[in-house]
Amino acid sequence: MANKPTEDAAADTLTLRFTGEDEDGTQLHELRAAHVAEVLQGLVGLTSDFDKAGVFHPEGPSGSEVLVRPAQEGSFLIEVVRFTTDNWPGIFAVGGAAGVPSLASVLWWATKSARAGVKDFDHLDNGNVKVVWQDETAQEIPVAAWEELQKRTRRRKKQLRQILTPLSDRRVSALDVSGPPDDVLEAPGAEAAPTTYVLTRPDYDAVKPDDEVEETSEIFETEAQMSAIDFDDSTRWKVKTAARTRSATVEDATFLGQVAGGLAIRKTDVFRLRIREDAVTKNGSTRTSWTVLRVESHRRAAGDDDTQASVASTS
Repeated sequence: MANKPTEDAAADTLTLRFTGEDEDGTQLHELRAAHVAEVLQGLVGLTSDFDKAGVFHPEGPSGSEVLVRPAQEGSFLIEVVRFTTDNWPGIFAVGGAAGVPSLASVLWWATKSARAGVKDFDHLDNGNVKVVWQDETAQEIPVAAWEELQKRTRRRKKQLRQILTPLSDRRVSALDVSGPPDDVLEAPGAEAAPTTYVLTRPDYDAVKPDDEVEETSEIFETEAQMSAIDFDDSTRWKVKTAARTRSATVEDATFLGQVAGGLAIRKTDVFRLRIREDAVTKNGSTRTSWTVLRVESHRRAAGDDDTQASVASTS
């Protein structure tokens, strides 16, 4: 059971208001329960990472815990409260303590870095970092938050994807975010993180997880038969080994020249082939392809009346 915050516990409130219309044109007033669960899980993960990085207090982790308040009237509203289980006096004054960002600001910076990317940055004398985004806007960010933004990028995208999950619902058009103002000094040309802002479907699309792709290659030699030959397209041959039959691309120019010159090939002929197998694994699914690099030799099958023939190619 979550610890109940005391009256002197430091609190930071983040309000998420999902807006949109149902199919009948009425204002949105409900979300899918699974989507709300994703939002909360994403917020808990995001808060935990930045709290461990010392973003919410200069002396280190503040023991933040995330609670949810009852919904209020209007669209679909989620009010999230982050309070510190360790009572450090003065963490939050009116509107936030000096240099301590709110959860709303952290969410803004994390989304911004995923959407726009960083163009340039500069460490300031006050210990903060002035960040220039690729959309030419600039903001001053506490160094602890800046350092955390450089880490765990894959996990960060997953957290943001969870928080923005309701935007995958066509009924939901926007997410209005609001929080307390930050007292973070502004460098020349930099802007403070907005206390209220709107996130839309392009923000949701920007945090789509990167596909995990692994590519490997292996070269081997084997005996095989040509079960299908395409004189016009070298990428549509079929190679039959003792274990399997695979489509293949033939890259041996000498062998292809011999075939074009009239080399007779029977289905029973046995070839010694040097093959490269390329494997691409994406999101747990693997696709393989074969390329015949060189035809080492060619002979008639045992019992064939023709004499053995060799078409060894040059490398």
